[in-house]
Amino acid sequence: MYQAALCVAAGIPFLGCETMKGRAVIADFENGIGDMCEMVERISLHLGLPAAPVDLHLWSLNDCEARFGQPGHTLLDILRDVQPTLAIVDSLGSYSPDAEDKNSSATRMLTDFRRLARDCGTTTVLVHHRRKQPRKAKESAGPLENANVRLWFQDARGASSLINGSDIRLGVDAPDLSVVNKDEISLVLRGFGRVRGEIDAIYVARDSDENGDPVGYRQLIGTELLFVEHRQSALVCLSPQFTFKDAKIAYRRADQATSNFLRRCISLGVVRKVSRGRFEKVVYQDCKDGGAHGETV
Repeated sequence: MYQAALCVAAGIPFLGCETMKGRAVIADFENGIGDMCEMVERISLHLGLPAAPVDLHLWSLNDCEARFGQPGHTLLDILRDVQPTLAIVDSLGSYSPDAEDKNSSATRMLTDFRRLARDCGTTTVLVHHRRKQPRKAKESAGPLENANVRLWFQDARGASSLINGSDIRLGVDAPDLSVVNKDEISLVLRGFGRVRGEIDAIYVARDSDENGDPVGYRQLIGTELLFVEHRQSALVCLSPQFTFKDAKIAYRRADQATSNFLRRCISLGVVRKVSRGRFEKVVYQDCKDGGAHGETV
């Protein structure tokens, strides 16, 4: 969320997605201002920014004035004064405990933020957590990337109105370790919107500095999404247009394993099926604005 706020304030892409430049506010109810500034400095360097953007505004409950919470001095009052394009509230439970417990309180809170959006053009992201998951796998919705996304969101902590009443729900989860190694990707993002429907999975890697300390995140694209080295090598070896037989030779596996490999390539958007037994690769290349896009060869 810190990286998202920085990208909006600087007007640069966030995880491959375009942003609309504007003021961004991070209202952190858990970290102090010192920790917040350290994270902002670290991520700014990762993004190639000379310094934190002037349109980024930080607020911490631990370091705010004593009158915060009194009439005229609430978070909504702060946001109306600043009128940011993006406001991030971390976390919802700390900001409004009643909204987490009661549907009526959750509905009132969402109505307040909708008024803010109408009056000031502010998009608000409320960071929320899921309930502690059951020990038995069959009682859980499972990893986000493979789960029924609506069932996964039903495990959100507290009132159901927090999910049902929001316009866009974006889940963040650890990767499915039965499919990938935890060292290959850090997070999976997936969700759905009230109008747009499901939001496809986005795979995110965490980058570290020369000392091994985390500095920021980047979207995995192209052959990186195959995760396993022999899959990447097989795809690289294939011609721009190829047949199932070509894939079987490059992958060096039996028919079923090759079919599974091609299905995964197609689901990740790095291969497109042209006709029965014939395929073509989709090549990803960097854009001038720092994002990425795919071109069919």
